[in-house]
Amino acid sequence: MNKKMFYTLSIGAFVIMLLPLSFIFFKPRYSNVFEEIYHDEYHHATSSFLRTNSTLNRVPDMEVNKTGGLLYGSVSEKYRSEVLPTGVESISYSFHFPDGKLDNGEMSINFRFMHSSGGVIEIYYKYNHDSDKLVQSINIVDEKRLTEPNQIMEYMQEKKINLSPYFTKSEELL
Repeated sequence: MNKKMFYTLSIGAFVIMLLPLSFIFFKPRYSNVFEEIYHDEYHHATSSFLRTNSTLNRVPDMEVNKTGGLLYGSVSEKYRSEVLPTGVESISYSFHFPDGKLDNGEMSINFRFMHSSGGVIEIYYKYNHDSDKLVQSINIVDEKRLTEPNQIMEYMQEKKINLSPYFTKSEELL
């Protein structure tokens, strides 16, 4: 074997060894776990060929989602009711992709708690893809849905409800 052939094979072997390293650098970088779940669910819902497994489908306690693809630009996933912690009515994830595109979308994580008075306390976190922010909100559903902060405060004072355990539990589960 002459020197030219040896150098060619050495360079070829070196390039082949560097090829897997290049895939590490081209892998998408996400700034937080919410962005990763958002992107992963979008690609899961929109790829029809060789359907990928979404991150949420790999969680053992999630309900099996029978519908594939985007339905009106939205996808929802939720935990099975029998595995939820005591006092938690439901935990669900909702994804909204406007016009079926990745940009301008949002993801929300919803926690529903049943209060002893019979009302439902909904604490949800909304992640906006463009702003990269997670915002916490609250709704109370009793005879009607209360969304305004002053209505919620009046209801809490009237029913003598302390929301801090619900916020603590939702942040712990988040």
